[in-house]
Amino acid sequence: MFFFLSKFLPLFCYPLGLACGLVGAAIVVLGRWPRLARGLLATALGVLWLSSTPWAVQTVVGSLEQPFRSASALDTLPPAGAIVVLGGATAGALPPRSYPEVGEAGDRVLHGARLYQAGKAPWIVLSGGRVQWQAQGQTGGSAGAGAIGPKPATAIASEAEDMAFLLRSWGIPDRALLLEPQSLNTHQNALNTAQILKSHQIQQVLLVTSALHMPRALGVFRTVGLEFGFEVIPAPTDFWIELPGSLGWSWQEALVNLLPDADNQQRLSRGLKEWLGFWVYRARGWL
Repeated sequence: MFFFLSKFLPLFCYPLGLACGLVGAAIVVLGRWPRLARGLLATALGVLWLSSTPWAVQTVVGSLEQPFRSASALDTLPPAGAIVVLGGATAGALPPRSYPEVGEAGDRVLHGARLYQAGKAPWIVLSGGRVQWQAQGQTGGSAGAGAIGPKPATAIASEAEDMAFLLRSWGIPDRALLLEPQSLNTHQNALNTAQILKSHQIQQVLLVTSALHMPRALGVFRTVGLEFGFEVIPAPTDFWIELPGSLGWSWQEALVNLLPDADNQQRLSRGLKEWLGFWVYRARGWL
């Protein structure tokens, strides 16, 4: 139930859900309190516009990414016992896809391969299950680390298996891959991965995930690491916000940035999701 609520309730806190709620409330009170209805509609419009601007994205997402900007280059990272790559980066081999594909967070898989090829660790631990209601009611993939490939319609691979398939396609040897295909959230990522690290006596890991997800992921893994005896070093990727001054500004760009942009709203919602998840995890004592 916690997993379902963690996916369902935040939808009403994100800009689109909040704006829809305000519009719905305006419709309800329109006949009796038209002035209040106009205020609710104006507030909904303001929420939609503000959440669609790049300045809102830079504020919210930038606050998550900023602590990890200096850890993105390979030469800043020490060798470790394993590279842990978190799921959320792939789309499964469901029709019409014949093979797993990388999504917007696909840099996670690429960065894991990059770190391995740079000799940073002898193992890559791939952590991620598959939410079954997003798999169209199909049964979960195998929990083992056998041959990975496109699955028949009766079975959908886990995200860990999808990542393994991609890494093998890019030349990463099968012997270097350790799969954790059961976890459905970041807390489970950490707990399940800890068992693998313990069984292989791995005491230090490079944690690979999107930069905006790193504050929550790093906090959870370090908390679990204190219990299981392993150290966690952040290896962020998939940055959304460039450093100030990386690009110049013009009046044309400033004018365009005043207009609503659905991509900006989607990114802001992702940032709000991470902040909300961070404080919920903290309240539960997970970080």
